[in-house]
Amino acid sequence: MHDEPDAGRTGEPSADGPAALAPWADDQTRQHLQVLVEGVATLAGFEQSAVLLRRDGVFQVVAAASVADGFIGSTTPTWAIERELARSDDWGAWRFVPHDRVGDEVLDYSHIPDITPLEGEDAWHPLDWLFAPLHDDQGELRGVLGVDSPRDGRLPGPEKLEVLTRYAGVARTLILLALEREDLHERVRMATEARAIVRQALIEPTLDLVLEACRATLVSCFDAIGMWLTAFDEHGSGTSTTFYSRDSDIAPPFSEIDDVVVGLAHRYWADQYVAPFSSANRDQPGLPPEDAERLVQFLDRIGLGSVLFVPLGVGPACLGFLVLTRAPDARPWTDLERDAALDIGRDLGLAVANARQLELERAVIDRLRRLDSYRVEVVNTLGHELRNPLFSMSANLELLDMASLDPDARRSVEAATRGAVRMRAVIEDMLTMAQVSDPRREFDPVAVDLRRVVHDVIDECRAGADAGSVTVEADLPEAPAMVAGQPDELHRLLTNLMTNAIKYTDPGGRVVVRIASHGADVVTTVTDTGIGISASDQEQLFREFFRSTNPAALTRPGTGLGLAIVARIVNRHGGTVGLDSERGRGTTATVTLPAYTGVLAEDVVSAD
Repeated sequence: MHDEPDAGRTGEPSADGPAALAPWADDQTRQHLQVLVEGVATLAGFEQSAVLLRRDGVFQVVAAASVADGFIGSTTPTWAIERELARSDDWGAWRFVPHDRVGDEVLDYSHIPDITPLEGEDAWHPLDWLFAPLHDDQGELRGVLGVDSPRDGRLPGPEKLEVLTRYAGVARTLILLALEREDLHERVRMATEARAIVRQALIEPTLDLVLEACRATLVSCFDAIGMWLTAFDEHGSGTSTTFYSRDSDIAPPFSEIDDVVVGLAHRYWADQYVAPFSSANRDQPGLPPEDAERLVQFLDRIGLGSVLFVPLGVGPACLGFLVLTRAPDARPWTDLERDAALDIGRDLGLAVANARQLELERAVIDRLRRLDSYRVEVVNTLGHELRNPLFSMSANLELLDMASLDPDARRSVEAATRGAVRMRAVIEDMLTMAQVSDPRREFDPVAVDLRRVVHDVIDECRAGADAGSVTVEADLPEAPAMVAGQPDELHRLLTNLMTNAIKYTDPGGRVVVRIASHGADVVTTVTDTGIGISASDQEQLFREFFRSTNPAALTRPGTGLGLAIVARIVNRHGGTVGLDSERGRGTTATVTLPAYTGVLAEDVVSAD
């Protein structure tokens, strides 16, 4: 079989043109191979020569001398080369296939040169093929060096064969070097791709999702058949393991070897060491012979030939380990793969750290929710238990005939009545606070026009404002000011702000409620000309049971829950609340709520 068109049976370029050369074919390698084929053609007395490299089931022409354009890059199936090799005569480093043994199956990949053979037994025939099979150290056929069309028209004699043999040795060296470069290039590419995939996967919120996003690529890039990842708990010992394999969904009993590998992980992370472990490579740092034997037996039992043991961590802390697995007949792990795996161990260590932090945060949130629920239950129980005796006390006070009482008794009854009223206010505020703070309480918003809520609140607060000689005004837009919310909660929110403003405004003062739309928000402000609030008080004003340190404010009754309730309701509605105030200059409370979109007329709900 020949190695070029116009001179034998090497595969023609495809209809779409010759195949692209593999990435290893850098200029230096290509030049060396080109010099080789030109030298063998010139010094051995042949018109043409070529080198073919085996990859992906075909032999590809990677260098050639005195051939037609487009020949370099053409391919021949591996099976065709192997059949010709089986038919060939052994000429030492070279093989010869005479024209009368050429198989018909190779003709589809052949081109017969238009030459007339000479007379004699040693004449070269157009279908003769002389080639040197190039094997690696394991005996695998990796390439072919071929020559064609001797200039004298004769089969090579001993002298020419000696020259050809020397060139076959050089060709083998260059071919194996080329394959080594190709393999190195591919491993670098795959390792780089694996690191990129893992780092991209780190955006996933949980460790399981991180591994799901990158495990298949990770296994493929490292030419592995599976992997498992073990993450340590916050104490560095308890473990959780995630298993992935191309061939099986049944996880091996990893817990059998945890007592060995957990300790190794901590040591190897401190040393930044990645261990390529197998039966032939069991001598690893910190691994006693008896433990190494246990690991070898474990790998044999689950059908693995070798593993790459990669510690995971962040900073000084070891957070787990990754194990990449290979079959018994697979190649050894390379230094490049070990370096890449250590980088990935750092990245996956970050994923474990993030998952651990998220788990802790979820635990804290869950505990806070349980505490919140417990507090709500306590407050509800306490409020309802206090309501009954308070109702009985208030009813008995009302039954008293005030006219028949002497002045001292009358004052005592009036004081008791005022106390009952204050206690009732505290209980109602406590129950409201518990209600709006309950994490289990559903929030089912509807469209609410805040203008209508303001009108209702002003009507309810009018009597109190008149009693305190405070003027109440509203500055409302003509168009509906729609928000999504619970009408009764929004009513309570604005009632608390209005009653606070009226309560802390001296006679002759003024309270103004304004509503305005700002982009996607509806902003409500309640402004008063009252006594104001100091900067230090403003920092704590929305805390439960906080009362102002201003003496003028302490003389006015309150539960310390009004603004805390406002803050909870605003938070449930996805809004914000803020205060702008100064002692002696009044206060402006600002509530910003998301505007309701897609409003239908029948959706509009009054706060009645």
